[in-house]
Amino acid sequence: MTDLSPLEHKAHGMNRLGRRFLGATLAVLGVAIMMIAIAAQTMFINDHDLRIVMWALVPAVLAAAMVAVLLARPVARDAKRICSAAMKVADGDLSARTGVQRNDELGEAAEMFDVMVDRLDTVEQERSLMLSSISHDLRTPLAALRAAVEAIRDGVAPDPDKYLVGMERQVKALSSLVDDLQLHTRLVSGTLELSRTMLDLTELADESMETVRPLAEQRRVKLLLETESRVSINADGSQLARVVRNLLDNAIRHAPNDSVVLVQVEAVGGEAVLRVIDEGSGFPAEFRDRAFEPFTRADEARDTRTGTAGLGLSIAKGIVTAHSGTVGLLAGPGGIVEIRLPM
Repeated sequence: MTDLSPLEHKAHGMNRLGRRFLGATLAVLGVAIMMIAIAAQTMFINDHDLRIVMWALVPAVLAAAMVAVLLARPVARDAKRICSAAMKVADGDLSARTGVQRNDELGEAAEMFDVMVDRLDTVEQERSLMLSSISHDLRTPLAALRAAVEAIRDGVAPDPDKYLVGMERQVKALSSLVDDLQLHTRLVSGTLELSRTMLDLTELADESMETVRPLAEQRRVKLLLETESRVSINADGSQLARVVRNLLDNAIRHAPNDSVVLVQVEAVGGEAVLRVIDEGSGFPAEFRDRAFEPFTRADEARDTRTGTAGLGLSIAKGIVTAHSGTVGLLAGPGGIVEIRLPM
C-alpha cells in the first residue's frame, strides 16, 4: 500500500474549513434561538409567535448551513492549491505555481507566493549560469598550468623560462577572475563603498588608455582620445578607471588588427559623456537587451583571449549605477559603449 504525503492526508479530511464556517454560522443562530427562548420565557413573545419564529428558524438554519458549505468549498480548494504548490517547491520544482486568482486576501497570498517562486527560479538560473561560467573559465588556465607543471617536472619543457611566463599569464587570468567575482558580489549586495573626489574625466580616460596600450600595440590597434575640453565630475577615480579599462580592453580584443579604438569625452546637458568606439563587428541586436546581465557574452565560445566570465559589462553597469549614471550599447557601425555621469 502506497504511503500518502502529508498534503494528501489532509486533502481527504478537508473540509475542516467548511466545518468552521458551519460552526460559526450555527453558533450565531444558536445565540439567536437562546435570545428568542429567553424572550418567550419573560413573556415578551407569546406562544403563537414563538412557534412561528421557531418554524421559520428551521429553513434559516438549513440555508445558513448550505451557504457556509458553498462558501467554504472554493476557499478550501484554493488553499489546497497553494499547499500543493508549496510542497512541489519544497521538493525542488520551481516551475510550480498556484494558479489561484481571487480578489481577496487568499488571492493576494497566492500571488505573492508565485512572485516569490519566480524570484527563486531566477536566482537558481543565475546560480547555475554562474557555476557553469566559472567552471568553464577556470578549466582552461588550470589545464594550461597543469600541463606546464608536468612538462617542467618531467624535464621535457624545451624552454622552462618560456613555460614560466605562460604560467604567470594564466595565474594573472585566474587572479583577474577572482577579483571580478569579488567586485560583482559587492555590487550585487550593495556593499561597494565609493571614495568620491573631484576629478577630470578626460585625464582619467587618458591614463586608462596608457594602461592598456601594451595590449593595443600587441594587436596593432591604435588608441585615440577625442575631447574638446576638460570634464570635471565627482566620482571614485579607481572604480571609474576600472570601468574605462574594462571597456577599452573589451574593445581592443574585438577590434580587427590595424584598426582604431576611439575614446570620446564631452559634456552634454549637465552630464559627462564617455564613449568607447571600436571598428569591430559591433554588438548583435539580440545581445544588447541582455548585455549587462552577469555571465553573458556576445561570443558564446568563451576564450581567455577575448575575456573571461562575462562580467565586464555587468561590473561596468554596477559601478556606473552606483555613481547615479547610466551605461548603454549603441548601434554601430562597430562597437559603441556610452557612459553618462552627472557632473
